[in-house]
Amino acid sequence: MAGYMTSAVVAANLDAMAQRFPTLCTRSGSDWAPGWSGGTSGWVKIAAVLDDSPADRWAVLITGGVHARELAPPDALVSFLGNLLRAYDAQSDITYPAWTDPVAGIVYDSFIISWPWVQRIVERLDLYVVPLVNDDGRDWVLGPMPANASWDTEWPHKWWRKNRRPAPAGSTDPRAVGVDINRNFDILWEYKTHYNTALGPKLVDSSVNPVRGIYIGPDKETEPETQNVANLMRDKDISFFLDVHAIGRVVMYSWGIETDQTTDPTQSFTNPAWDGKRDGTQRDTYREYIPASAAALGIVAAQRISDQIQVKAGGSSPAAQARSDYGVIQAADMYVTTGTTQDFCFSRWFAPVTGGPPISPVLSITLEVGAGDPEQPDWEGGFTPDYVKQYPKLEREIHVAAWAFLSMAAALPFQGPVAPPDPAPAGP
Repeated sequence: MAGYMTSAVVAANLDAMAQRFPTLCTRSGSDWAPGWSGGTSGWVKIAAVLDDSPADRWAVLITGGVHARELAPPDALVSFLGNLLRAYDAQSDITYPAWTDPVAGIVYDSFIISWPWVQRIVERLDLYVVPLVNDDGRDWVLGPMPANASWDTEWPHKWWRKNRRPAPAGSTDPRAVGVDINRNFDILWEYKTHYNTALGPKLVDSSVNPVRGIYIGPDKETEPETQNVANLMRDKDISFFLDVHAIGRVVMYSWGIETDQTTDPTQSFTNPAWDGKRDGTQRDTYREYIPASAAALGIVAAQRISDQIQVKAGGSSPAAQARSDYGVIQAADMYVTTGTTQDFCFSRWFAPVTGGPPISPVLSITLEVGAGDPEQPDWEGGFTPDYVKQYPKLEREIHVAAWAFLSMAAALPFQGPVAPPDPAPAGP
């Protein structure tokens, strides 16, 4: 996996940006805790506050590297930040050169991100970016393989997903190390209480077994990585959130905990009367409430990201467009999940229901980049794409997704704290 950045290299790049652009770029500090093995690359904030800047600005967060083996997003987010800062400093457009797939021979056209996009993002938003959430997990993946590696010994290295929390006492299985950070957030974390688990093990893609890659941890928000992201969301009142993952070539809007519905606010993660009755996507007895306006915005945002990836990163070639075609789905349609970044961030808007202070509306999106079937001709390396032959295409797509997402946030008028609206009256 030559070429990919370790956590120390990610941190060094972020430090260099803050030193070169001190008025635009702020680094995280003691508010960002190290992982179990000590990794802590942290975040940067990008914002320019001018005399005519709006009094109130949306707080936006982009994260990558939650899962250790998903190598492309952290590197792509670091290079995205570099492009953004250099373009704003120079007050210039950004030109992405054409790229030719060295295996398939497909040409992906050059494209331009215009200066007005760059200017609006930097001057109208408070942008926080965490390129690498799971430092220790990534360093484990990028570390040396054991001698005479076989599948049994290679899997816990190259395909590691979790962080590096020590295995529970008495466990000797090396797979019992770690917690899936993307199952450890405080949103229906104790899934066996909240769901009708009699419907079978496929109901929820979470596990209480430490050996599993989707292990939820000993309690909610136990992991330093989870606490880092959750505290950033809370402390900075994040309203727009994009989490970049691999693989799947889809853009997903909320919810991931259940199928959506817009008419019954009592069917909510905040309502304990539904504990033991939630049924995921297997049945329709329970469906998660989402305000119609939020549902519509989520779909529009996901579709815009998908469209921009195809138009800009795909370009004019039908073959390139086909390989830059990202589906738009509700997150639960991939599989039902609990304790994820996306749903936790979105759930914060419903704080008034649980007695918390109101916050501004929240939009939460997950991008799954890259094709995922090694038997298909458009295979792009899965979790570990080749840095020369496959990564450049994914980097372009991640950049376009970030530009599209941020341009939407910058275009929307700021809205102060407000409770989620009740369902609109039925129309004629």
